[in-house]
Parts: sequence; C-alpha cells; structure tokens
Amino acid sequence: MPAKPPTGKVGRALSGGRTAAKVGTQVLTYYAKRPFLSSDGRRQAREAAARQSAQTLFQGLSLLRGTALKMAQQLSLEMDMLPQAACRELSKAYHQVPPINRALVRKAVSAALGRPPETLFKRFDLDAFAAASLGQVHFALTHDDAPLAVKIQYPGIARTIDSDVGLLKQLLRPIVKGEDLMPTLNEVAQRLREEVDYRQEAVHLRYFAERLNIDGVRIPEVCDPLSAATVLSASLMPGKPLDLWLQDYPDQDARNEIARKLDELFLKGLYELNVIHADPNPGNFIIADDLTIGLVDFGCTKRLDPEFVEHYRKLAFAAAHHEEGAHYAQMIALGFVPPDLDPKVEHEIRHISDEVGRWFGRLFKDDVFDFSKETTFITEGKQVMRRFHYLRQHLRINPEMIFLDRTRYGLLRIFEMLGARVRFRNPYEW
Repeated sequence: MPAKPPTGKVGRALSGGRTAAKVGTQVLTYYAKRPFLSSDGRRQAREAAARQSAQTLFQGLSLLRGTALKMAQQLSLEMDMLPQAACRELSKAYHQVPPINRALVRKAVSAALGRPPETLFKRFDLDAFAAASLGQVHFALTHDDAPLAVKIQYPGIARTIDSDVGLLKQLLRPIVKGEDLMPTLNEVAQRLREEVDYRQEAVHLRYFAERLNIDGVRIPEVCDPLSAATVLSASLMPGKPLDLWLQDYPDQDARNEIARKLDELFLKGLYELNVIHADPNPGNFIIADDLTIGLVDFGCTKRLDPEFVEHYRKLAFAAAHHEEGAHYAQMIALGFVPPDLDPKVEHEIRHISDEVGRWFGRLFKDDVFDFSKETTFITEGKQVMRRFHYLRQHLRINPEMIFLDRTRYGLLRIFEMLGARVRFRNPYEW
C-alpha cells in the first residue's frame, strides 16, 4: 500500500517537481525529433508524447492525491482546457486513485470520530472501494446492518490547497498556457476551500434530499452520529459509476433515460431551487440495475442568485429561439459588457455573442438532439468558446456564469459520451 501522501509544502513541491521534470523532458524529446519526421511521423510522435506525458502527470498527481489531483480533474472539464490524452488519464481520478494505507485509515477515523472504526461500526472495510474528490470511500455496516459509504478525507488536505495552486501551474506548464490556466485554477481552488469541511457537504445532502424529488434520482441519507469535518457516513448507493456502467454496453433506450434524468436534475435544481450539483463527472453518478441514479459527492454545490438565474433563463431562451439581439442584451444584463467599450471591440463581442447563441441554440432546433449523430457539436463549441475567451480581457466575467457554464458543459460532454438522444425543449427555456 502507498504511504501517506506528502502534506508539507516542501515535500509536495519536491514530488511535483519530479513529475514536472519528467513531463518537460517528454515534451522536449518530441520537439527534438520533430524536424526529422514525416508529416505522419510527427502526428504519431505527437500523440505518443501526449499519452506518455498524460500518464506521467496522472501518476505524479496520484501520489500527491487531494487538491492537486482534484483541481486537475476539474480543469479537464473546463472546455477541454487540457489535451484529450490528459483528460482521459485524469478521468481515472474518479475511482482509480491508489489508496492510503489501512493504518492511516484507522487513524483518520479515530481522530475524527473519537473511537476506532471497529467499535463504531459493526463492519468497516479498511480497504477503500472508491476514490472521492479529496479522499476515499469505504464500505461499512451500522450495528443495525444498514450499509454505508464512509468517505474519509486524506490527512492534511486542507493545508495543501494554496501551495497546490502553484504546484499544479508548474506541472501543467508544458501542456497548457498559463494565461488560460490561472483564472480557472484560482476559482477551482476557492471551491475546494469550501469542500474540505464534510459537515457542510452533509448540509448540502440534506437540502437536496428534502427538495429535489425527481423520480429515479436517489440522494444518500447522512448518518450524523458517524460523520464529522473529515469523515462523512451516508447510505450506500448501489450500482456502478456512469463511466464503468457504459463499459457494459447498455442499449440506446437505457442511455437516453440516464441522459433525461441528468438533464432534469440540472434544470430543476437551477430553475426551481437556484442550486446546482456542480461537479458533473461520471464518477458522481451511480447507475443501478433499474436505471435509477445515485447522486454522490455534494462538496461542490453552488447557490445562485434568483435574479441571475432569470437572466440566464432569458439568455438560453434567446439562443433556443435564435433571437440574436436578445442574446446580446442578456449579456449586458448579466454584467459581461462594460459600458465604456471601444466600438470595434463591442462589435466583436456582439458577433461572438451571436455565435455562442447559434451554437447553443442547435440543441433546441429539433424535438430531439441526437449526440450519436451530431458528433462535431462539442468540438465546434470548444472552437466558439475559445474565440469568446480571446475577448475575455475586455469583459467582466460573472463568477456565477463560469461555474454554471462548466456544469452544463460537463453534462453535455456526458451526453456525448452516452451517445444519447435528448429533448432539450424544456418548459423553462423553450
């Protein structure tokens, strides 16, 4: 079993530095060979270097665990900021991160709950069955034989967030531009500062359980006596994480049904509760045999101002109905456009606003949007958003919009992964 991950700034910097050096060497090796290769050879060498660098990155982040790995995982959802090879490797963070050893698990439970796990639970498996955002998950039974998923935070995680921002910038320097990286990285770090208290996550769990009420979507029930700031015990959700469920080749109807429920979950949370479950990675959706979805990991949730939500609804409505002028008007209402813009810049922003609206509006063009046929939709969206980001220096970016966009885009990527047919003409936006 791996030992305790380094939690000190120096130890993590040394570990991350070794990984960064390896990634840098792999990238430089590719550039050194590039002039001597044919066009096809360059393509193959570039893909090989990307795979190798991504594997090295994941291995290094797995040793660090915690916030460095979580931030990289979040960046992989940010309009494909990272190369595809890196995104594929980082997707392993959902459930394949090497666990901390059994002695540390026992010590972590005892420190958080005051007694060792063998006295608190009828059964407690010291070997984790899954990785979580900032820790790992263990199977347990209460003394009443109720099955639990017990999430244990990696030791010392809260102390590593700020230093890991700089560390991750160093690690990713060879594969992503710093000016694109830092604004998003800083925002992800801020969310993580909120996630390290599992008592707050328990509050989110109860809030969604009491108010969501969607058929086929299950919310875990918190076991308060067995929970603390760094340990969260909740009812076990049966099934498989969505990405593993897909490996069983479910039929089209099953994939459509999962997409429908995920879309309803997002829309109802946004427009009726003004709260979103804002970490749309496949590992957080547990698919059972009856196609119910167990929703887990509520550390990353976002409450939104009702006025902001109404402006966003009008923005989506304008895109759905191809009202280009209205789309730009909502950009102004949301505070994106400063009043003293140069006319030429304002024209560019108006143009890209219309372009974003046309792209997003394609989801509503027909009664059903078929991701198995519209295979270029996400790729085209990335191109449009890159042009939008190019003008970011002239805009006032609303932090709530960044968070909301990442969530919805993450769901669209999941729908593409499912190859699902989705009805986007919902009563809120259509």
